[in-house]
Amino acid sequence: MEDFIRKLQGVTLGEALRRSAREHADLPFIMGTEQPMTFAAFDRWVDRIAGSLLALGVRHGDHVAIWLANSPHWVAVFCACARIGAVLVPINTRYKTEEASYILERSDARVLVMTHQLWKIDYYDMLNRIAPDLAGQTPGALSLEAFPLLRTIISVGADAAPGMMNWHDFMRHEAGPGDLAEAEHQVRDTDRLFICFTSGTTGKPKGAMHSHRSIKQGTRVGMALHTEAGDRMLGHMPFYHVAGTYMALVPAITLGAGLVLMQEWNADHALELIESEKVTIFGGIPTHFHDLAERPALARRDTSSLKSAWIGGSPVMKATFEHYLKSLRLQKLLSTYGMTENTISTTFNAWDDPIEICCQNKAPLLGVCEVKIVDTETLQEKSIEEDGEIWCRGETVMLGYYKDPEATRQAITSEGWLRTGDIGRFDADGFLSITGRLKDMFKTGGTNAYPVEIEQHLARHGAIAQSVVVGVPDERLDEVGFAFVQVRENSNLTAADIIAHCKGQIADYKVPHYVHFSPDFPRTSTGKIMRAELARQAREEVAAGLVRKVR
Repeated sequence: MEDFIRKLQGVTLGEALRRSAREHADLPFIMGTEQPMTFAAFDRWVDRIAGSLLALGVRHGDHVAIWLANSPHWVAVFCACARIGAVLVPINTRYKTEEASYILERSDARVLVMTHQLWKIDYYDMLNRIAPDLAGQTPGALSLEAFPLLRTIISVGADAAPGMMNWHDFMRHEAGPGDLAEAEHQVRDTDRLFICFTSGTTGKPKGAMHSHRSIKQGTRVGMALHTEAGDRMLGHMPFYHVAGTYMALVPAITLGAGLVLMQEWNADHALELIESEKVTIFGGIPTHFHDLAERPALARRDTSSLKSAWIGGSPVMKATFEHYLKSLRLQKLLSTYGMTENTISTTFNAWDDPIEICCQNKAPLLGVCEVKIVDTETLQEKSIEEDGEIWCRGETVMLGYYKDPEATRQAITSEGWLRTGDIGRFDADGFLSITGRLKDMFKTGGTNAYPVEIEQHLARHGAIAQSVVVGVPDERLDEVGFAFVQVRENSNLTAADIIAHCKGQIADYKVPHYVHFSPDFPRTSTGKIMRAELARQAREEVAAGLVRKVR
């Protein structure tokens, strides 16, 4: 693996695309759309877009915001920005007015590329509410009170509203002779490539900055999945999130694979694409696998093309893991752990790791980053099999949070260690497992309790589909566990059954004191459970006496 990665030393994303356009010119790259494109054709299109951006005055280091769903235009604008040294700032397409306004204001974008409408959300209306002075202005020469750096708004796929420029007019702009080559020559792999705003589950989103060097870690993900030129990767994870960008888009570019695009997650459509486009590789959180494995349409679809997939987010029962493998006809299902600030995958299972290891979300480190386990109070390194905060160091670590030096200082030590906020432990074989979140930890009678450990035990009960455990105040013990539980269909499980399942099987201080049955949990637009919202709900229910102790 590392022999190939060394070939990417000093290589920018724009150069990586050029290399694939030479080596895999006639292989399909953009797939699943009405107009599929080969690597060579896509590379030429990127050059045209890059030239148009230059003609609009976009220069090295300028920011370009993008407010589109997964699409050929999203991928092409990303690559065009990379080619001329501009920095892409994605905007979550599920955001509403206030959220989008915050990201746009923080982005310092010179150009915004957007769509009119998706999922009954009218982005034009939202933008006009954010910047009411837009309508009376000249396209390409904006001067907006809300966004003083923004000069151009480009509309894709619809007629432009007043103040905007449509895509076809944008593409009529042409750079001067030699301008593109000169701009491309100035780009370095240490330059910023991408600013990904975190999902903001515990506060305002922060913009994690990554350089072109981050493409190496994305390529490692592809290689861990045994991706080869000509493979087809399902691009269903949103590209405004690092999982979509670095676990599908980037490895497809660097390894010569096709990128089968999906605008949004729909299990039936995903199965259709897997069959029609002969998808070989995909990945996601357990929800994606559950959706696919439980769809009636699966029995009618041919998924034999599938080779490998990654799964992340939380451990699953061995039986469930095996069910995903068998029902989807996968050769391999490999678990991974990572975060936005450390370029997606910190760990990744090896191809030969047994199911017993993979289903626990336990895996070796991926690549060359350093990882250590640190005592949260003494800051001393912990020993094997001891829990502590996971710290990472190396070129996978973000450059920092954009325009937020204080948050950067809190996240990254003076010696370059990223404090992940995740709790984990190493075993004797060097495999890292995740046991909780530092912010999720609660203390019962002075003893640390980590929700993930409790949730893993609850998952062993056949009637429990998923659970979330949070800490709530307790007069005697300071804090105790409150379990939100989602049961499987037709289950008659009671709170007493859950307590009985825990007592004598896990330490007494870990056994929940409250149980709340819920059909589902609040989630972010990327499918993450909003623990902070559940913790707030639990505290309110306990304070109001709406839920009674069960032990």
